[in-house]
Amino acid sequence: MASSGGGLVAGIDPNTSPPAAPALVHFRYCRFVPQHHPLEGCLNLRDIGGYPAGADRVVRTGCLFRSDELCALTDEDLGALARLGIKVVFDLRNHGERQARPSRLPPDVELLERSTEPTEGAVVTVEEQIATATLPERDDGWIGKVYADYLEHMAPDFRVVVERAAEARTRPLLFHCAAGKDRTGLTAALLLGLLGVSDDVILNDYDLTNDHYTPGRLSALEPLLTRHGVPEERVRFLFEARREVMADTLRMLHDRWGGFDGYASEVLGLTAELPERLRSELLTPAEG
Repeated sequence: MASSGGGLVAGIDPNTSPPAAPALVHFRYCRFVPQHHPLEGCLNLRDIGGYPAGADRVVRTGCLFRSDELCALTDEDLGALARLGIKVVFDLRNHGERQARPSRLPPDVELLERSTEPTEGAVVTVEEQIATATLPERDDGWIGKVYADYLEHMAPDFRVVVERAAEARTRPLLFHCAAGKDRTGLTAALLLGLLGVSDDVILNDYDLTNDHYTPGRLSALEPLLTRHGVPEERVRFLFEARREVMADTLRMLHDRWGGFDGYASEVLGLTAELPERLRSELLTPAEG
């Protein structure tokens, strides 16, 4: 999702390049290597457990996963998902995206899908924009408005994700959109925020898309870019997580709703019991 010209840009090409070495993320209580699970047909699959939540607790691993779309999974990838124990997948893509690129999932995985109508406009792939010379210009302000709109427009979907996340200790949950960057990034921010993870750590998690997704998409596009004489830097921003945009979104959330619990109550319509249950289920004592 990255076009201010009315189209939603979606990543569709799997990347088979070797993954980069995992980035170290420094926190006050630990030196944590985020759990990235590189697959042949999915670049951005990550366990968002392990992050510190307050002075003496961390998010439980093996429960919450985020990724880009799952349409290109190989049989080996399906086996890897099954071994991770994922039981529930929430697809944040709109109907058009799902129809164009249906997911491949292991047997017996419960699939939940976005119920809200799309606001993103027609689905236009980057490949099509390169070929037709209709690439958008960078517009972080527009992306910020899209994020703010998602917080309200997609509230029914976010509510279901939070409800199912509270069950993820026994039924691990994976949520994804197309690139695993914008809608997925907001969903991860909401869950981590409700769990008590700091905004700085949430932003660090958001940034990891630039390590795991951006290089692979650019590599896959290289032949097409060369054919049409488009420099890589002309499209790089379409695949990058934009830290300041997410930071502005989190500041707006705190200013408008008083924090994540306030947003959950006022916008998602959740009682205080559910965020408390989420924390009870998905936080565990920090080691050391």
